[in-house]
Amino acid sequence: MTCHDTRPFLQAPHASQGPAHRFVFLLLPTHSPADVSLAIETLSEANAAGANPPYTWQILSEDGLPLRSQSGLSLAVEGGVEEIDLTATIFLCGGNRMEAPASQKLLNLLRKATRYGATLGALGSGCAILAQAGLLPDKKVAAHWAISTSIQETFPDLDVRQQVYDTSSKSLTCAGGLATADMFLNVIGTQQGTNCAQKTAAALACSSIRDQSNAQTLSAACEIGAKSVHLVQAVEIMRENLEHPLSPTVIAKTVGVSSRQLERLFSKHLGMSPKSYSNKLRLENARRLIQQTKLSVLEVAIASGFSSTSHFSKQYRKRFGASPSSERGIPSAS
Repeated sequence: MTCHDTRPFLQAPHASQGPAHRFVFLLLPTHSPADVSLAIETLSEANAAGANPPYTWQILSEDGLPLRSQSGLSLAVEGGVEEIDLTATIFLCGGNRMEAPASQKLLNLLRKATRYGATLGALGSGCAILAQAGLLPDKKVAAHWAISTSIQETFPDLDVRQQVYDTSSKSLTCAGGLATADMFLNVIGTQQGTNCAQKTAAALACSSIRDQSNAQTLSAACEIGAKSVHLVQAVEIMRENLEHPLSPTVIAKTVGVSSRQLERLFSKHLGMSPKSYSNKLRLENARRLIQQTKLSVLEVAIASGFSSTSHFSKQYRKRFGASPSSERGIPSAS
């Protein structure tokens, strides 16, 4: 399905106030049409709110051909990278799945763009391409939670953050999804002033603009639906220590309950023991790494808190009904 949408918010404006702020959205294979459309609509509403200078944009792909997204949608593409404006703000548009390594042609073009003064940004997994090109000098990056571990393992020097977006470094990175609007509203506020950003947010029926310190994911309390503070704290500790899991005894002591109390809390609210729940979290993490990275099975096992590949493979098969190696390259459902 190809979207040739003629609604005003998907059309670049014809403005005459002065040199426009130019944005280029370069679609990658994992891109989300919703994220790209949301970014463009936010810029369009800013123009309607009186942005001066106004915003213009173009949608490109590396070869100039439409890219079919995972959802089956295809955005209209205006050309290939040879038509890119090297002085624009260039966004690499990925999604919540890891990108394959970029071509040397694209990497060279991005490096050239920085020499011409372009600002680079990324939606979702587009940050992996910036990292591959060596264009994240501050090492800070906001990545979608579903791929953050994979990006951290692939690029160990990065400071991968679980926040909605990051505009504190030279490159703009965003987790994608609804965070796309938050980041672009932040950019509009910086470039056009608070009044324009607030009018734009109102046009999008957005009651508030999240700043970059906001976390992406629901808290453990929301996710597990538990009212016990001790249980929530225990789950958060497990999440933060996947590579080096703590024993239930240590976790119980840390949150201020006895081991027996912790066992009862997990059994009552989650239907399993603390050890089983920790194992579940670690195996889910391992599956994302298997599907999204080229790490060896041993490296995935270690990154997920398993010291033995045989034990890891046995646990993996028991939970997912398949061996780790058989799930290589299968798109994650996250």
